[in-house]
Amino acid sequence: MRKRFLALAALLAMFLSVIPAATATFAAGPDYDIPNGHFYTQTNGGQGGNGFAITDDGGVPMWTWFQRYGGVNLLGYPNTGRFTLDGFVVQGTQRVLLQWHPESQTMAFVNIFDRLHDQGLDSVLEATYQIPAQIDNSAAEKGLTFDQIKAIREPWLNFPNTAFKDHYFGDPFHIDHDGLPTSQLKDYGPFISIRLQRKAFQLWKTNGPAGIVAGQLTETLGSDIAKQVNFYPASAAQPSAPPSGTTSTASAGPVTGTQGLQYGFAAELVSVPAGPAVSATKNAGFGWIKQQVRWDGLQPAPGAAINWGGLDGAVNAAQGAGLKVLFSVVAAPGWAANPGSHFPKNPQDLASFMTQMATHFKGRVQAYEIWNEENFATEVGPGNINAGQYVETLKVVYPAIKAVDPTVVVVSGAPTPTGVNDPNIAFRDITYLQQMYAYQGGVVKNYFDALGAHNEPFGNQPQETVQNHTAPGYSTDVSFFFRQVEDYRNLMVQNGDGNKGIWETEIGYDSNPQAPASYSYAQSISEQQQADWSVALFNYTKQNYPWMGVMFVWNLNYQAVVPQSDEKWGFGVLRADYSPRPAYSALAAMPK
Repeated sequence: MRKRFLALAALLAMFLSVIPAATATFAAGPDYDIPNGHFYTQTNGGQGGNGFAITDDGGVPMWTWFQRYGGVNLLGYPNTGRFTLDGFVVQGTQRVLLQWHPESQTMAFVNIFDRLHDQGLDSVLEATYQIPAQIDNSAAEKGLTFDQIKAIREPWLNFPNTAFKDHYFGDPFHIDHDGLPTSQLKDYGPFISIRLQRKAFQLWKTNGPAGIVAGQLTETLGSDIAKQVNFYPASAAQPSAPPSGTTSTASAGPVTGTQGLQYGFAAELVSVPAGPAVSATKNAGFGWIKQQVRWDGLQPAPGAAINWGGLDGAVNAAQGAGLKVLFSVVAAPGWAANPGSHFPKNPQDLASFMTQMATHFKGRVQAYEIWNEENFATEVGPGNINAGQYVETLKVVYPAIKAVDPTVVVVSGAPTPTGVNDPNIAFRDITYLQQMYAYQGGVVKNYFDALGAHNEPFGNQPQETVQNHTAPGYSTDVSFFFRQVEDYRNLMVQNGDGNKGIWETEIGYDSNPQAPASYSYAQSISEQQQADWSVALFNYTKQNYPWMGVMFVWNLNYQAVVPQSDEKWGFGVLRADYSPRPAYSALAAMPK
């Protein structure tokens, strides 16, 4: 279950870290390593296995710098091959046009909107994308230094609520990433827009498409726009076949089918009748349901016979409704646990238990999550937070499960989001995941099918970041934001694990005027905000994260299980009598 901590340190948000506003779609599809780089098919226009390679070939380290700048989640997918522009080797991604400078051995971003202006495309940009025309300010700026020109143009960002300035100057590298403003602010009705050298900002006055909400500032996908208006050579814009001799382990989709957004609820199906929760899940149009399973309640002594009765009832009810089931397994019994903890001291004990479980539920349970928040001392014992130890556990448990049911999905235990680095309390979640991948040269990649995550957004809206948020509290660290999942994804791609999906095994908003002090942010979130932001969470994911797998809303029915003073109560989307809160109704009505 959820335990949270105030983060101790703030990290800079990476650039381009807001929802894109152009009409480009992040299409789902496979990508995979090739010699000296990576091959992507996601912007291929549906042309089979064709796509765009991004490599370090020919002494031009496009792949290295692509990763350095944040990869897919911050630059978008490659949308061109390499070509030459103004004597420089360049390559497009959805958001930027990369330009290699051999003299300085650096990668720059082309002033893409300046180039479109030079091509006489301002009228097209305004009519089609509501990007203001570029101002000719050459006479006023003639003979001025760059700093003097900055002093003229930066005030063009002035707006009564400072949103444009806050976003622009919130990036310490705004000149490199955005360039200077090249237009004044212009009101297009639903939003106000300003053009810069490398992108455009849009401040929405009303709710917009794809979950955009009033007050949100979005950015355009500049390079996708350049491609759509045929600025790029046709030969570079045309997807190609993978390099000769390469094959994709994901050519028919992710190996285990763990990518592609699906919808689930985390629920309690054993201590209360399963039927109402199962019916509510089915009626909402959700296809998955999750039950946490305590090992200590099923096998209190070594070799003890296991009574599966309560779980059988839950699984049978879910199966009868056509739902898929995830069991999240936690809490080793005392005889199997490390002293002072609930984590198994011998991985083989857990493997034996999981073998029995997988055998009993074969064909009825579709996924198992191996542990919960193992970067948290309460789950593994103070001083015993050890990523290598967890990997060693997966190395034994994963093959045991697969030997029984090769089709089942094994999800790595989701870490708790936290900024704490204290061996007696918790380790920062991204640090823990980095340690998992670093252990024994990344051997962990062989022992899970989907990466578990709990990227709770606290009181922050889905698109927000440390540098661009509205809530005054619980916003000083990346661990307070849903979008830290992008750091998880970058880490997976960097370690050659990009064919797997991320499964949010707990994700949701807490609305409770009587929330405990450690969840004080929930006291100021209304039920309607919980509803609106929950839908926006899925909409943001659909637009930006094609690698996401199942997202389990935390939670469905815990108001029927715990008192209002319990932290789990406020996350519930059904009331104790199973009548819907606004969040349930909104999620049920949401297009799937």
